[in-house]
Amino acid sequence: MEIYLDIVWLLNFLVDTLLLLLTSIVIKRNIKKSRLIFGGFIASLYIFFLFTPFDVIAMNPLVKSVYSILIILATFGFRRFRLFIQAWLTFFFVNFAVGGGLLGLHYFLETDTSFINGTFATQTSGFGSPISWLFVLIGFPIMYVYSKQRFENMETEKIRYDQIYEVLVKAAGIQLHLKGFVDSGNRLEDPFTRRSVIIIDMTEVGNQFPESVVQFTKKQTFSHENIPERFEGKLTLIPFRTVGEKQQFLWALKPDEVIVLDDNQSYKCNQVLLGLSHIPLSDRNDYNCLLHPKMMQQKKQTS
Repeated sequence: MEIYLDIVWLLNFLVDTLLLLLTSIVIKRNIKKSRLIFGGFIASLYIFFLFTPFDVIAMNPLVKSVYSILIILATFGFRRFRLFIQAWLTFFFVNFAVGGGLLGLHYFLETDTSFINGTFATQTSGFGSPISWLFVLIGFPIMYVYSKQRFENMETEKIRYDQIYEVLVKAAGIQLHLKGFVDSGNRLEDPFTRRSVIIIDMTEVGNQFPESVVQFTKKQTFSHENIPERFEGKLTLIPFRTVGEKQQFLWALKPDEVIVLDDNQSYKCNQVLLGLSHIPLSDRNDYNCLLHPKMMQQKKQTS
């Protein structure tokens, strides 16, 4: 069997460079292209040890760990121990994620199967099912793009859920336990009192309000419908406008108390209104109210 070592090295160099690039993306570390290429070059030299009498030593897990440290030092340098460990462990994680994805894709596409001792199995050699270089050339970029998107989505979800708080509301004899999302785009305020407006999803919590109040707040105009006495003087219309829409109005309720739970601490939010929206806020039901950024800055710790 003929082995074109230069082609094998080139493929490993490209793969290692992309893995280091993906590592830098995951840990949000900007690195120079020259260092990225140098790190990929150092990593690709490992392949030559497998064709020397030192191949047994090169396959030792301890040697692999030490060599991976050299790769990280060549690529990211050493600033602080914590940052170095972060880059080192992330490099392993990225390798396992992409490499495992390639193996999974390969076995998913494997069609050479048979029954062995009554068991449905895939026929492989003693070294596992061989993966061609062509498959790596095509499959690796696919796994790279997919992994990059997944890592970015995971980070987005983490940010999303880091901004979700438990919110306790008392208003007109009603107690609501809500999940609030801090919406940086929410700038809705009462034009007269300058109170920040919390948007509440009435499609989620409307069943805790009297039916007459639900029907009354679905309209964007004043009407003569009867509403419970405890709601009188607490409802007001807030004008607002969204992109591509004309001026609209939203009924808002003045609460008796609003408490936000943040990191096991409770904070009282004064000078706020509860906007009663009858349009779903989240298609995944992960929150049912939108918090105003200004109110989060003005929150006061309860005693």
